[in-house]
Amino acid sequence: MNMNKSLIALAVAGVCATSAAMAEVSLYGQANVSYDVVNNDGNRNSQGVGSNGSRLGFKGSEDLGSGLSAIWQIENQIAIGAGLGGTESPGSDSRLAFRDTFAGLKSDMAGTVKLGRFDTPYKLATRGMDMFHNTIADNRSLMGLGHDVRTNNTVGFNSLNYSGFSAAGSYFGDQGGTAPGFNSPNTPNPGNSLFHTNEGVSLAAMYDAGPIYATVAYQSISNGLGTTFKTSAWKGGVGYSTPLFGLNGVFEKISNDLGSGTSTAWYLSGKYNMTSNDALKLAYTDVNHNAGNNPKSGGKQYSLGYDHKMTNHTTLYALYTDLRNDNNTNYQLGWNSGGTSISNTVVGGDASAFSVGMKHSF
Repeated sequence: MNMNKSLIALAVAGVCATSAAMAEVSLYGQANVSYDVVNNDGNRNSQGVGSNGSRLGFKGSEDLGSGLSAIWQIENQIAIGAGLGGTESPGSDSRLAFRDTFAGLKSDMAGTVKLGRFDTPYKLATRGMDMFHNTIADNRSLMGLGHDVRTNNTVGFNSLNYSGFSAAGSYFGDQGGTAPGFNSPNTPNPGNSLFHTNEGVSLAAMYDAGPIYATVAYQSISNGLGTTFKTSAWKGGVGYSTPLFGLNGVFEKISNDLGSGTSTAWYLSGKYNMTSNDALKLAYTDVNHNAGNNPKSGGKQYSLGYDHKMTNHTTLYALYTDLRNDNNTNYQLGWNSGGTSISNTVVGGDASAFSVGMKHSF
């Protein structure tokens, strides 16, 4: 009997010790699923379960003293309803650590430095302004193409918040995952960083105080293999939010060399909180893409949605979205949204979708 008691005591002690050792590790995630009915002009219509940025992550920190902490995070994307998923859209990629994964240092006096794979400041600057973020009505059907990205091989910095003002920046090298290097066939000048195989810089400044949010962001990406390709983008956004309603506006300009032209886009959205748990949302997105000096290469998107918050962690939603292409384009719903549902229209065709879903955060 005494031996049994001793074994039980040792087991309890082991559990307590393990819990103490893991005290600084947090498990978190989000399950965001919907049933999407998609109408594709010129191609077969589709319907099924969509996984909209669903994720599972682990993060932790260690106090190093003097206001300094070591931080880390490993975040995985989960393609709920799609198993391992495919490669058609970002939302179906469920490789280990596909989402923001990094290690770094956080200072109470200066800010945060991190290294790894994570969203660029350019992307984050206006992501929260999209009323239909990570659904098939996401405004990235028409905006941020090639620039609202999560990058490998990245060094990033986030400043502290000074009376509502903050800034962020990141530098990323080769997206194959290797350390930054030079193109050996080109025998470049080591002092010229533009000869990196693939590199980019992303910068953003934000003001967030009271009902007003404002931001401006810039990003440049180049590829030095053979003929150098470079794309750059800048955008500005302003939002106004109260307990009764919210309004957002974003303007973006993306410039690409080597013939793919320049695109300008703008986004307007509004939300009316009918009750503390019910909200009606509207959004409009417009892009004018001057590809090859062709004037008919843009598109427009209209979205309407309704949210019902059941608890602080669970929300039910329904939405309808309609994307209308110009004669020479075939932008697709959900293509860069982080969801598994996408449209598949022909050039000049339109796409529409109805979606009902649930988002639960933990």
